[in-house]
Amino acid sequence: MPRPIIMTDEMKQQAREDFESMLANLKMSDGKLKYNHNFNYEEGNTVVLLTPEAYRKIVTLVTEFSSEVAWHGTVSRSSDNEFIIEDILVYPQEVTGSTVNTDQSEYTKWLYELNDSTFNRIRMQGHSHVNMGVSPSGVDDSHRQKILEQLDRDMFYIFMIWNKSLSIHTLIFDMANNILYEDKDVEVKLLVDEGMDEFLTDAKEKVQKRSALKSTKKTRKEERLEQIKLQEYFDEFGSYPCSRDDFHDPFFSEMGGEFSRC
Repeated sequence: MPRPIIMTDEMKQQAREDFESMLANLKMSDGKLKYNHNFNYEEGNTVVLLTPEAYRKIVTLVTEFSSEVAWHGTVSRSSDNEFIIEDILVYPQEVTGSTVNTDQSEYTKWLYELNDSTFNRIRMQGHSHVNMGVSPSGVDDSHRQKILEQLDRDMFYIFMIWNKSLSIHTLIFDMANNILYEDKDVEVKLLVDEGMDEFLTDAKEKVQKRSALKSTKKTRKEERLEQIKLQEYFDEFGSYPCSRDDFHDPFFSEMGGEFSRC
C-alpha cells in the first residue's frame, strides 16, 4: 500500500487529534512515552519499465559478480505513474562480499565527466545482494534517507536491490505526487520491442493453463458404500478391481453390455 512522504496539513491535524486522544488515557509503566501513527493511501501503484539494454546490464552485473556491486540508472518519467530505466552506469566503488563503499573524490570526478543530459537523468541507484535476500539493510535505509533529504518537490528517485535469483526489491520516492511506492506497489516489467511483443502475444495464445481439479473428501457413508460395492464386485468376479483409485460411484460402468475389467 503506497504511503505519503511529506505530511499534509490534513495529516498533521489528524496526528494531533490522535496524539491528544492517546494522552487522555495514557498510563506509563516505565515512564516513557511512545507514539506511532501509520499513514497510507487506500490505493495506487506504479510501473517501472526496463529497456532491454538496461535489463541485460543489470542481469550481467548480478550474475557475474561474486561480491556486491552497485550501479546508477538513467530514468525518464513517461507518465504520472510510469518510469523507464533507460541505461545502467557503474560508478567507482570498493566492494566486499556484502558491502559497497564509494571513494567520494573518485565518485565526484566520475560525475563531472558525465554530460549534462546523462547527469540530469540519474534517478536510480541499484545494487546486488549476491545470494542473500533482497530486503534492505540498515545501511541501505540510511543511504535512502540521505538521498531523500536532497530531493526537491518535483523530483523522483528509484532504489532497487537484486540478487542472483533475480528477486527484486523496489522503492520509489515520488516527490511530485508525494507517494512512497514499495515492492507490491511497483510492477517491474521489461520494455519489449514490437517484434518481441508479437512473439509474446503469440506465445500466450499457445500456452493454455489447465484448470486444477478439486479433490473431494469422502464422507463415512460414502466410504462404507464403497466397501460394500467392492465386496459385491469380489463376490461376482472373484477378484478386486485393478485400482481403487479408479473407483467411482457407481462402481461398475457398462461397456457394450459387459462390465469393465482390468
